[in-house]
Formats: sequence, C-alpha cells, structure tokens
Amino acid sequence: MTRRPPLSANKQPTRQTTRRDRRAAEREDRFVSAREQRRARATSSGGSGGSWLNTKTIMIGATVIGLLIVAFVAVNQLGGRVSGTFADPGITYPVALVDGAAIGKADAPVTLEVWEDFQCPVCARHSMSVEPILVERYVKPGTLRIVHRDLAFLGRGTPDESEVAASGAACANRQGKYWDYSHWIYNNQDGENAGGFRPERVKAIAEAAGLDVTGWDACVADPAVLAEVRASTQTGVGLGVSSTPTMFLNGTLLNPPGLKSADDLGALIEQAVAASASPAP
Repeated sequence: MTRRPPLSANKQPTRQTTRRDRRAAEREDRFVSAREQRRARATSSGGSGGSWLNTKTIMIGATVIGLLIVAFVAVNQLGGRVSGTFADPGITYPVALVDGAAIGKADAPVTLEVWEDFQCPVCARHSMSVEPILVERYVKPGTLRIVHRDLAFLGRGTPDESEVAASGAACANRQGKYWDYSHWIYNNQDGENAGGFRPERVKAIAEAAGLDVTGWDACVADPAVLAEVRASTQTGVGLGVSSTPTMFLNGTLLNPPGLKSADDLGALIEQAVAASASPAP
C-alpha cells in the first residue's frame, strides 16, 4: 500500500518577484489593454469587419475601377461609336459657289475632278487640308471648278461601308448638303471596314452635319441610290481609277494618283490656265 505524502509536501515555495518581473508584467498589461481598445474601436465603427478597408469595400472599389477602365478603352477604341459625338470639321464653302457635288463657276477655265472613297484616309487629307486652300486660291477668283466623284471599292462585307457612305452623300446632295456631309464624314473616319461607317453611325454624322434625317432615311433606303453609287464606281474603274484619290485636270489623268500638295496642284492649275489662254495654232 502506497502511502500519501503529507499535504505540506504539495505546497510550492512562494517566489519573490524582482523588479524585472514587475516591469515585464506591466508591459504585457499595456499590450493587452491597447489590443482591447483597438478591437473596441473596430467594433464601434462597423461591427465585424467594420473598418472601411474591409473585403466588401475592396470588392466594390475593384468593380468600379474595372468599369472605368472598360469605359475608357471603349471610348478610345470606338470613338464616336460610343460617345455619340463627332468632330466638327469647321469648313464652310460659299453657298453661291456650291453646285451639287461641285464647287466653282461652271465657266471656270480649269476643272479638277476628284475620284474618292469616303473610307480612304488619304482622300480625307485631300478634302480637309488641300482642297480648302484650292478653294481660296483658285475657286473663289473663278479660275477653278472642283467636281467630286464618289465611288466605293474599299468596302468589304455587308453592309459595304464605302457604299453606305457614298449613298449618304448622294442623298445629302439631294438636300443641297453634299459638301457639309462630305466634310463631316471625312473628319469622322474611324478605320476602314471596322464599323465606323455602319448605317446608324453614318446617319448620326449626317444629322450632325445638319441634314433632315427623315428625308435622308427615305432616300438611302431607295435601291436606285445604291445603283447610282455602283454605276459611278464602274465609271471610275472604266476610266482607270484603281486607287484613291485619283484626279483629272481638264480631262487629263494626273499621274501618279494619290495625295498632292496645294502648291503642286496650284502649279498644274496655273499651267492649265496658261494653256487655255494661249491661242490655238
């Protein structure tokens, strides 16, 4: 039989605390107290996860940032297709000189025919940068008449965006708004065959150019208008137009085709004026 030790044997001797022990205990008390205060503040500001920087807040912020990034990319990639706004070309020609798709006096000694496709970026540069100079220097004084010939051979797929834009120009011409329409279209190109000239966007541009879109809608829906555009295209091809812009000065093809400066064209115009003034041999 095992004997139980006396009760006095289970007692531990009392330990004498040192100054170092007391300081350690005080530090631990302060740490615990500060931790409890932080928990109390967090709880009072929103309960569990009450801090503003919690999981829910982070998720909402990330979603908002994501939507802003998507909107920014869409606006920069799609331009007017998203925003519904278009760049004003800021070009106005004298009404007295406008004659349908031509500008200048009918009896001007020199005629410049310009074959263009509305999707052609080089055509846009000619119409927006070179042509206004020619109008000031030669059309207004009565020396030059400019005639636009719109064709469509850059388009691909259905709808053919070149045909859509050219059909719109034919209908703008019926309202006496050809030049306004053409400037607005050229100034708001958005890539070739990339949706920039899909029907609804072209209609919005036509409206921005000041057209009566109700009448314009009825016009572009007329099959005869598309037939007119296709006939013009075939005529141009028959004349040797294989790239745009292609120009004829008093019936003579200017080679090579493509963009020419206002000064280069001016020199050719002045030569043609001199030739027309010379007496026939």
